[in-house]
Amino acid sequence: NKADEQPYHHDPLQDQQQQQQEGTYPSTHPQQQPPLQEEDELLATSLNDLPSKGGYTFPRTNQEKIQSQTKVPQRIHTVRSNALGQNQVYTKQMYFYQSSSVRDTVKSKFRLFALPSSERLGKEMAFLLGTELNCIDVGAFTDGETSVKIQDHVRGKNVFVVCTTTSTNAIMELLLTISALRRGSAKRICAVIPYYGYSRQDRRTGMKREPIAAADMAKLLEEMGVDSVICMDLHNPLLKGFFSPRCPVDHIVPGPVAAAYFYEELFLGGHEGDVKEEEADEKKEEKNEGSYEGENKTGKAKEEPKITVVAAHENQVYRANGFRNALQKLSGRQDIGVAFISNTRALKVHTMSNTPALVGDVAGRKCIIVDDIINTGGTMRSAVNMLNEAGAESIYAWATHGVIQNPEIDTPQKIQDMPELEYLLISNSVAIDRELPPKIRSLSVAPLLAEAVARALHNESISRMMDVSEGKKRVVASNK
Repeated sequence: NKADEQPYHHDPLQDQQQQQQEGTYPSTHPQQQPPLQEEDELLATSLNDLPSKGGYTFPRTNQEKIQSQTKVPQRIHTVRSNALGQNQVYTKQMYFYQSSSVRDTVKSKFRLFALPSSERLGKEMAFLLGTELNCIDVGAFTDGETSVKIQDHVRGKNVFVVCTTTSTNAIMELLLTISALRRGSAKRICAVIPYYGYSRQDRRTGMKREPIAAADMAKLLEEMGVDSVICMDLHNPLLKGFFSPRCPVDHIVPGPVAAAYFYEELFLGGHEGDVKEEEADEKKEEKNEGSYEGENKTGKAKEEPKITVVAAHENQVYRANGFRNALQKLSGRQDIGVAFISNTRALKVHTMSNTPALVGDVAGRKCIIVDDIINTGGTMRSAVNMLNEAGAESIYAWATHGVIQNPEIDTPQKIQDMPELEYLLISNSVAIDRELPPKIRSLSVAPLLAEAVARALHNESISRMMDVSEGKKRVVASNK
């Protein structure tokens, strides 16, 4: 009898309490938070006024302003220093995260669930939103069927479910969770999908008898009762059209966040990787105490790098342009170039031949390859080799979704074995439990998704969130 079988119990609250006892999870008690440093006082929030719907007004004095911003610096700083920030990198400045927390006026109507495929990302999002994950039991019966049970009441609530659909199990968990929430009388259900599975199956190729799986996924979600969807960097932006007008889709592009990371890396001197490097930087600062920003220790102006953003193939040109535009706004440089690798296909009787060609100037320049998904890494390795042969000074890469979580895939080792590549930057949209080599860095997009959830909950614009502006930046103490 399946009713007598006990599936695996997934209780985020119990995990947080256990981590608090072990000292690895931040406590909400103010005395247990790490002490604020002077540079922590200007962290994470926007210079613009927050919306006045919640009755928020900026404090009049500097002391009141510092006190009002205390909660946000503590949350961000603690995320970087506890278990949630392990094996991840962050930008030193918060460019897009502006909402300090969910407003009290709507917090009682708000529920946030994270399914196993995105549990860690969901915990970080909840922490940034100033709340906790709600409890859900997700597991499997002995015959392998998926079991989902909502432990918190959701009647009349605005519910957000975070789930990356990288496997059939994750898809079933998301669909059954939406069904359980709908049957539990939730007011609105929003599926937050950092990585939209089956997105590459968005058309029929040739005359083959095959499904358009990306459209079928949209129909499944709508049939189960989802009201809206927040997704990140779809393989094809037109996938939004697979959903009906009754189910609006907010498409978030994290390219500007990656551009901010490379801006800090290439223009501002890089990110500290460990304590030894931080100590070395402190010594350098002491030696260069008399120099102004833009000078090195010899007193000469720093030579700004020549950057070219390279699209991995023709379909990535619009991503490369968006990446370049963000980098131009951050650096103030208009000489950042764009190149792309053309894969012309000549149709033959039974085979398809590829003749890749590089279009653009990369000789003597620092190149950043832009792609949306890396799985086997074949396209990435081919692009790196082509840029190296064309005389690129150094080569970096950015791929939004690192679908390399399966231990059977040897892509991480192949990336590590490429001497021409400096490093590959991916986001944490896909949970990777395996240890990654030094040349693969995982950039956290939790602040971006948390901001999107807060804006959706407060009925604010999500598209305006991605505007890059120098006036919106606040300094953070560290990137981890």
